[in-house]
Parts: sequence; structure tokens; C-alpha cells
Amino acid sequence: MEQGKGNVLALTVLSALAQVINFGYRVVMSRMVGAEVMGLYQLVMSAYGVIQSVTTIGLTAALSNLTAQYLAVGNALGAHQLRGTCLRLFFCLMTPVGLVTILWSDAISVHLLGDARTQLGLILLIPCLTLTAVENLHKNAFYGAGRPIPPAVAEVWEQIVRACAVLGLLFLFLPQYPERTVGLVMWGMILCEVSSAVTLYTLYRQCFGRRPEGKGEQGKARRAKVAAIAAPVGANALLGNLLSAANSALIPQQLVRAGMERGQAISRLGVVCGMTVPMLALPTVYLGALNLVLMPKLARATALGQRQELRTLISGGMGTVCRLTIPCMTGMVVFGGELGKLLYGREDVGEDLPQLAAAMGIRLMVTG
Repeated sequence: MEQGKGNVLALTVLSALAQVINFGYRVVMSRMVGAEVMGLYQLVMSAYGVIQSVTTIGLTAALSNLTAQYLAVGNALGAHQLRGTCLRLFFCLMTPVGLVTILWSDAISVHLLGDARTQLGLILLIPCLTLTAVENLHKNAFYGAGRPIPPAVAEVWEQIVRACAVLGLLFLFLPQYPERTVGLVMWGMILCEVSSAVTLYTLYRQCFGRRPEGKGEQGKARRAKVAAIAAPVGANALLGNLLSAANSALIPQQLVRAGMERGQAISRLGVVCGMTVPMLALPTVYLGALNLVLMPKLARATALGQRQELRTLISGGMGTVCRLTIPCMTGMVVFGGELGKLLYGREDVGEDLPQLAAAMGIRLMVTG
């Protein structure tokens, strides 16, 4: 119990540091590139979420969950084999998806994302996503093993590298056309993900490099277990990200139909999704740490059939979320407008923040 509390405290500090660095980087980037480029970037990132749902999210959930279950019954070799299985499955999924995205990037950017200027960012998205998946799969191997501190430290390093790479490229090469500016941001993210993937792979080799003990498991059975978790998790994430991507693409289109110029409509998307929404993530730094600590505990309790322990963990986690997050959202409702103006220097950034914060607070109260 004390170790779990210590992990939560350490993870909270590291998660808070990573989010503060990321948020500061987003603020500086927004000031450097402007609202229109942030809107184009948001369109590209909506495609990022959809592709990640198809190729990665289900596998990371399966890897962390099954790793914890294998280790709970003393099968460390099975957990080690599982990482290789998930990596191979990812590349089997990513290869056709990546090829389709690159070959039809022009049509996707124009007809689905609604702006041809997203094409370069869409193409660069594929190597970025590939490196991100390698990184995240190794992270989730640590999470499943109940060792969240190494990837949390790596996350802080990742945010520092990303801020330096992206802002450095922008400082060196701006001004550019909006499409090229989005491309600069994506190149910075690729450099960051190269560093992160190498770091996580090295940490994994150092921590789990020796031949693990256990009887292992046949590949067919292992793949079936992965699919049983990855398919529904990935499908659920895909549905949510498809709705989010459609929302991002439709907002500027509907604003144009209402009489707004195209550039202004994209700028409005950048203000709402690229500046306002990230502010809502600041009060949730505790949630990621709590999730990472609870996930292996829930998986072990499931593997060992401990139903009362499951109920206790879930109830305690939901109560903690409500107690910590709802007061923060209340503060956003009251001071959101002033905070948006202070950070971004724009009157319009905080306009929607009180409504969004109130909606999130209500949602947390209902689900809690």
C-alpha cells in the first residue's frame, strides 16, 4: 500500500511536470504560428487520433493488461513474448494504413479534412505515428509490470525534447506558408519521437533484458488474448476519434457556410481546439498517474478472481477523480476568460472555456 501511494505521488509530480512543459510549449507555439496554423495542426491531429485508434490503442491496452496478468501468475517469459507479438501486430496494421494515407493524402486532406494545406502534415504523420507506437508499447510493458516510474521520467524528457525540437525549427525557419509551418511542427515531433522510442527501448532492454523465467505461451493463444482486448478497445477509441475528427472538420465548414472566410474559420478552430481545450487538461494531471497505478492492480485482481478488491479499487479511483477534478473545473468556470487572455494574449481564447469546464465538471459528477 505504501509503495502504491509512493508511486502515485511520484507519478503525480512527474505527470504534472510533463504537462506543464507540454502546456508551456503549446502556448509558445500558438503565439509563434498563430490561430490559423493551429487550426490546420488540429485537423492533422484529428487524423492522428483516428489512425492511432486503428493501429495502436488497442494493442497498448492489451499489452499492459496481459503483462500484469502474466506476471501475476509468475509467467515472466509470457510477458516478454507478448511485447514482441504486439510490435509485430502493430507493423502488420500500420503498413497498409500508412500506405493508404500517404498515397491518398491529397484526397484525404481535401475531401475528409477539408483543407488541402494539411497534406504535408498528413504525410509526415505516418513516420511520427510509427515511432510513437514503438515508444508507447514499451511504456505499457512497464505499466503492466507495475514499474511506471521509468516511463514517467522518459515522458518528462520527451516533452523537453519536443519543445526544443519544434520551437527550435519554428525559430529557425519562420515565416513560412501555413502548410510548411505545419510541416515544421511535424518534423519537430518526428525528431522528438526518435529520441523517445530509442530511450524507451533502451530502458526496456536494461530492465528486462535478461532471459525471463516462466513457461511462456504459444503464439496462437497469445494472439487470441491480445485480439480479445485490442479489438473492442480499439473499436471504442476509433468511434470516439472518428466523431472528434468529424467535429474538427465540420466546424470550419459550417462557419464558412454561415458567411465566415475560410482563414477565419480555420483560425476559430485553432482557438477553440488548439488553445482553449488544452487548458482543460491542466487540472487533470493526477488522473494519468492514478490510471497507471490502478491498471496493473485491476489486471492482477482480475487474474486472481479478487472481485471485492476490484470493487474497492474502482470505487476509490472514481471518488478520487471527483474530489480532485471538480473543484478545478469550478475554478476554470470562474476565471477561465482571464486565464485565456493572460496566456495567449487573445480576448477570444477564454470565451468558450467556462462552458467547456462546466460541461466537464457535470460529466465527472454524473460518472462518479
